[in-house]
Amino acid sequence: METIPWFTYWYLFPVALVVAVMANASGFSGGVLFQPIYYLILHIPIGSSVATGVATETVGMTSGAIRYFIQNKVEKEIGLVLVMLTIPGVVLGSHVLVIINANLLRLLLGIVIIVIAVVQLTSVAQGRYGSRENIPVEDIYPYMWVPLLGGFFSATTGTGICESAQPLLERGLNIKTIRSNATAIWAEAMGDWIITILNLQAGLIVWQILIFTGSGVILGAQIGAIMSKHLPEKLLKIIFSVAIVIVGVFYIFTGSIWIYKQIFS
Repeated sequence: METIPWFTYWYLFPVALVVAVMANASGFSGGVLFQPIYYLILHIPIGSSVATGVATETVGMTSGAIRYFIQNKVEKEIGLVLVMLTIPGVVLGSHVLVIINANLLRLLLGIVIIVIAVVQLTSVAQGRYGSRENIPVEDIYPYMWVPLLGGFFSATTGTGICESAQPLLERGLNIKTIRSNATAIWAEAMGDWIITILNLQAGLIVWQILIFTGSGVILGAQIGAIMSKHLPEKLLKIIFSVAIVIVGVFYIFTGSIWIYKQIFS
């Protein structure tokens, strides 16, 4: 890529601030909302778009996780299992990228997360929310494949850990919404650090963007975690669902374009 002046993307700071507030309040991977902006509007190559988006959410989710720990909202034992199972998925995904095109995986993930959004919106319509907290760690054992899959997709597409962990915790284990969000954010933060280190070694991160988006999400994550205590569960779930629908549509779009080019070019 050509050299970009450092202050070119200054306007992404307020955008990142707002996205981080929504993401850390509702429990989705905030950095993925930047991928359509980077790729479709700023015309950053897709590899750098994903890497910079993941790096952005790494610092943002870490900031949010710290705040949720201070608030004692994280299911620590369940969260630790999520983190430990996410890591092998991340490692596997980083190796699979060598043999499977990421655009094909994005197409598949786009379909999956739109289905998740529909399930979440159905929960809102039915008034179904989690009600448990401090649950025994063995309750997650039947679902141990979910964080593996989330880590795999996060490493290959930049999305997956929060989008799979939050519904698992709230719908599968019936954990309270805010605790599900907080625990999913912690798992996302830990997994993203590994992905970001790998992307850093590959030289894919656009630092002129990250300096503004990163600083924006660090502040926004703190605000989002604090606000989550005062927002209704219904609103949090709607924000989560709408955000991942946007990402799902973007992934289906880019994946379909890639398939079209493979067939007709």
